[in-house]
Amino acid sequence: MVLAEIKIKPLAFESFGVRSMATFVETPDLKALIDPGTSLGPRFRLPPHELEYKALDQTRKAIQKTAKKADVLVVSHYHFDHYTPNFEENIWLKTKPEFAEELYSNKVIFAKDAKKNINFSQRRRGYMFYKLNEKIDKKIEVADGGLFQFDNTLLKFSTPVFHGPADSKLGWILVTTIRTKKETFIHAPDVQGPVIEETLSIILKEKPDVLFIGGPPTYLAGFKYEYTDLVVAQKNLIELAKKLPVMVVDHHLLRDLNYKSYLQPIIDVANIYNHKLLSAAEFIGKEPKLLEAHRKELHSIGNLT
Repeated sequence: MVLAEIKIKPLAFESFGVRSMATFVETPDLKALIDPGTSLGPRFRLPPHELEYKALDQTRKAIQKTAKKADVLVVSHYHFDHYTPNFEENIWLKTKPEFAEELYSNKVIFAKDAKKNINFSQRRRGYMFYKLNEKIDKKIEVADGGLFQFDNTLLKFSTPVFHGPADSKLGWILVTTIRTKKETFIHAPDVQGPVIEETLSIILKEKPDVLFIGGPPTYLAGFKYEYTDLVVAQKNLIELAKKLPVMVVDHHLLRDLNYKSYLQPIIDVANIYNHKLLSAAEFIGKEPKLLEAHRKELHSIGNLT
């Protein structure tokens, strides 16, 4: 879908072969890079395949390059697939301190509060993020619940919502809304459905023309994610499909090769209303590339046909 005032460019997602929801959004008044991070993750007790590392390198370069033209950077929370940390790591991130310095230098940053509504691991990461970036950025703002006006563009952040189910041990995240006079875009990472009614209400209230949302981790069903939560997430996605013209569902859900079977009832409803439900790759006209989900096959045959 082409909007008149808002241009949306996904940079790194599971459908691109990595863990991420990095997205560049441009209006006549604002250029924002949301969640500038990309990573790989543990799966099947196998190391990432070389194709995954290639995808990681490609998405890292896309994020670094795009950040140069961004006015602001947004960090919804402090998981490494959603921001680039200021240290070197060579297994899951392939990042270095200079990558972070290049990314954040002389930028206005809107970031999740590192002191309130945050779990222990993210509190520690957030503390380091603020401490290090205060030295190199133009300005760093606590984003939680904030409203920021850029001429005719509104940048709005939700109050913190749960990273998945209520009282999640993974903490809280921020939902980002970008609105012009004509159009609205929402970026809702790691809400895992949404599985929380409050998060569903936040999204519906904003009435976005395009929603980018993190789907539920079906690959963890019965292990770290309850089957009942999958049912609730599907029900809530159906409600969104009824009312939103374009919905991009990606992230955790696309770590499952059978993600389309979970989405099919939602796609059926979207079709009834002449709405679209896509992955981030499909949003830009490409086929999804589920490298992590295919890791066993990649290691056994060396490539993916």
